[in-house]
Amino acid sequence: MPAKERRAIFISYRRSDSAPWTGRLAADLRRYFGKDRVYLDIDSNLPARDYVVELEQALLASRVVIAVLGPQWLGSPNDRGQRRLDDPGDLVRVELETALRNGKALIPVLVGGAVMPPGHEVPPSIETLSHLQAVRLADPDWPYDFGRLLETLERHAVLPASEADTAPPSESTILTTRRYERRLQATRRRAFDALTGAVELLRYPIVEVRPEAAMVAFDARRGGAVFAEVVDADPGHSTVVLKLPSVKTGTVAGASAALAIFTNGFSMAALPALLAWQRRFAVGFFDNVEGVLEGRGVGEDSSLLPGVHAWRNRRREV
Repeated sequence: MPAKERRAIFISYRRSDSAPWTGRLAADLRRYFGKDRVYLDIDSNLPARDYVVELEQALLASRVVIAVLGPQWLGSPNDRGQRRLDDPGDLVRVELETALRNGKALIPVLVGGAVMPPGHEVPPSIETLSHLQAVRLADPDWPYDFGRLLETLERHAVLPASEADTAPPSESTILTTRRYERRLQATRRRAFDALTGAVELLRYPIVEVRPEAAMVAFDARRGGAVFAEVVDADPGHSTVVLKLPSVKTGTVAGASAALAIFTNGFSMAALPALLAWQRRFAVGFFDNVEGVLEGRGVGEDSSLLPGVHAWRNRRREV
């Protein structure tokens, strides 16, 4: 399978245990990553093919395996009343064994109030599953919990198609992204509310909002869309991450040096000025998020040149 056709996610589940939750999860993942990058047996297998071979090929071609565990996953019986998981030919067991044997990232997802199975209650070949960090998807908090699952997938380099299909290493590009972050004393939800509140109070045009991922993209009036998201930190704390579109340092420095002779050296100030504005904007934006979080509202708009913020506010008051 060509690299561009490789699936990102393989979903392992037991129909009698978690079919409704798995269907919802697959639909949400496909909306985010694209249909062809998420494997689900009921609609991903090709007709007239060996079902087991299809499963194995799809799993081996995936980057991450999500194991959906419902309330009956551990003790689900077969037609003879025996526990399915004890059968070496059980497809769910084979899927997990294949994932572990081939070093695939395995993410247990708990649905329907399920809990992680103790190691001594699963076959030795998949005992590792019991020691993995699980992600819970609770019905009342599904959008928030799904956002946490997306964060986990991102740590395993599973990204939306628009971000995953980047230019090949041999293709030159002058664009890059600069990342700034600040830790806040607030839960992820409170920090995200403050983040979106700051964007609205500063009147930045909003490009996209994804509450499930605690992410908002907005136009800060310079250099394209800015992406801001909130990720969990220590208990009771979270981190606001700001991603600014920028250009590669070497590109700006090279162009500035080439133009220096024609601009009496003024072009050499382009790179420091760009980086200074980005730092100033990030610090000011974080200050405003904290201001909203603490009930003080927003202060100066750091996307504007010094003095322009006050001038604009005076015009609004007239």
